[in-house]
Amino acid sequence: MESKEHDIIVVGGGPAGSTTAIGCASAGMNVLLLEKGHPNRNKPCGGVLPLVAPETIEDIVGDSIPDDVRIYPTELGLYYVPPSGRKNGGRVKNYSIHNIERASFDQWLRDLARDAGADVKHNFQCVGVQKKDKFKIKIESGDGTTYASSDYLVGADGVRSTVRSYLFPQKDTPRMIVGQEHWKANGDFEDCFYGFFKEEISVAYAYLIPKADSIIIGLGAEPHKKTNIAQLLRKFKKWLEIEFSFSPKQLMMKEAWSIPFGYFIPGEGNALLVGDAAGLCNPLSGEGIRLAVESAEAAVSAIQTAEGENDPSQIYAKDVHGLASMIAELNEFVRTVDDEGRERFVKDELLRRF
Repeated sequence: MESKEHDIIVVGGGPAGSTTAIGCASAGMNVLLLEKGHPNRNKPCGGVLPLVAPETIEDIVGDSIPDDVRIYPTELGLYYVPPSGRKNGGRVKNYSIHNIERASFDQWLRDLARDAGADVKHNFQCVGVQKKDKFKIKIESGDGTTYASSDYLVGADGVRSTVRSYLFPQKDTPRMIVGQEHWKANGDFEDCFYGFFKEEISVAYAYLIPKADSIIIGLGAEPHKKTNIAQLLRKFKKWLEIEFSFSPKQLMMKEAWSIPFGYFIPGEGNALLVGDAAGLCNPLSGEGIRLAVESAEAAVSAIQTAEGENDPSQIYAKDVHGLASMIAELNEFVRTVDDEGRERFVKDELLRRF
């Protein structure tokens, strides 16, 4: 079929892809944004934003996060629990977490991209990438197979990025598995995001989040280990029962997904990778929304700065070097720390004043 031409094709309609589309469309570029899911699709996620994230996101996308994207309790404290348990844990001073409904948040950003002038396509999936003079993208949808071409390509399609796999098929991209359960439950909890650190529970982190009329619990685990994620979740619930009188009543939903765990691939030439596709996710908390939006802003700037003459991937890699270095340091910490180090980490965090 005839290929439609665009200045840029963005694959993936999550925060990284939508923010890229907003920036490029606002700059006058002809943008195609491909989202494989339907409008308002569920995205497995804890659905929280750290303290500074809303202001950062609003500055980048040029609009305020609407109230209907937030979910009760809209603001949470941050409570850390070390390996020794609740007696040595507590709330981090002067810090808050913002509670959001992820499906609504993502759709809000895609709607902003559409309003900025991007051609936003739902239920359209990139299944192939070719590069000659331009990028040629093979797309599958309910209408069959179509093709589109562009001068620039941005892979914002997550940890299992199709764009990345076509561009860099030999690159090592280690992952962490996240398992999450939604419960109707009782327990001795405050309106806080709870972060738990204990080696026998998780190599990285476990968490509990009050969410409307439910409680979400989850944790990160390395794949293909002797103790699988279902077993770890059972251990975690037992710990919660002992320490916080957790009493689960009804399981509402189970979810599992992957996050990056130890790589950074910015892209090459006119093809850039942003957010999880690039490996930009905090392994100590699982937080990736703010990093997705910030990397998208850097990608837009790199494309505009290159102006068809310079290599945007090199400009982009330089701009996100600070984020990538932070993630690399956190990955090293998570992979090497023992419970004594986790104990010190929590103690230091509780002494901090934000």
